[in-house]
Amino acid sequence: MQGIYTAIVTAFQDNGKIDEKGTRSVIRHSIDHCKADGILVGGTMGERYKMSTESMKRLLEVAAAEINGKVDMAANISAISREEVLELESAAAANGYATATLIAPIFHKYSEEEIKQYYYDIADHSKLPLMIYVIPSFSGVNLTENMLETLLEHPNIIGMKFTHNDYYLLDRIRVKKPEATLFTGFDDILLQALLMGTNGAIGGTFNLTGVFAKKLYEAACCKEYETALKYQRNINDVEDMLNETGLFPTIKATLQVMGVPCGELKTPSMPITERQREQGKKILDYLERNGG
Repeated sequence: MQGIYTAIVTAFQDNGKIDEKGTRSVIRHSIDHCKADGILVGGTMGERYKMSTESMKRLLEVAAAEINGKVDMAANISAISREEVLELESAAAANGYATATLIAPIFHKYSEEEIKQYYYDIADHSKLPLMIYVIPSFSGVNLTENMLETLLEHPNIIGMKFTHNDYYLLDRIRVKKPEATLFTGFDDILLQALLMGTNGAIGGTFNLTGVFAKKLYEAACCKEYETALKYQRNINDVEDMLNETGLFPTIKATLQVMGVPCGELKTPSMPITERQREQGKKILDYLERNGG
């Protein structure tokens, strides 16, 4: 794994079912316009925890059919129960995914030993290599440096998606596990993460800012850091506008303004507002004026 991966939104119908045609449009936009190196299906931006296991399995199938080998595919197999995780992993493997991301077990409070055994158990049974999905702001689970080092000792746990603002921790893992595949999940500090030796990024705002992210990545690889910083600021300008009216709904509102039919957020999220749609128009204008 290397480069810029879009954590795609999932398109939903008004009844909450997956809009397969809309999801295919989201994927085509990311591949054809944003030039993504890979796609993460069913991540946080894709509203994984709002979907049933059957819906997620269907999403994995639809996305794989649309991607059809054009770019790398990663699947988020996180779920509440072990059985669901393994069911999703099996579906991802059957549909040709290269990698699976997995969030630590949530809701109940588990010891470090319990979390280790959870990851090792899934890794032992997984046909796909696993990426630890570090996202404490959503999961409520803080994985320590020692815990991450221990998890990365398993031969089938190859790295992590690091959606966390502790970049000292990221640096320590990079130094101590130079062979690990490390991706940042925070788009607003992509350049800093690349300078610290990450392999790339998996980002939700890349549904909109993927062109900037890809150009940033290419510039950083060529050590053209002033150019890379320019694109980082483009990404951050868009993120500022998204945060003004709500990150998740405004990403979908902007995609709709762009002609990508991605539907509403799945309940219990509120419907997209007129203010968010107007903000989407402003974001589209910014993207067009700045080559995004």
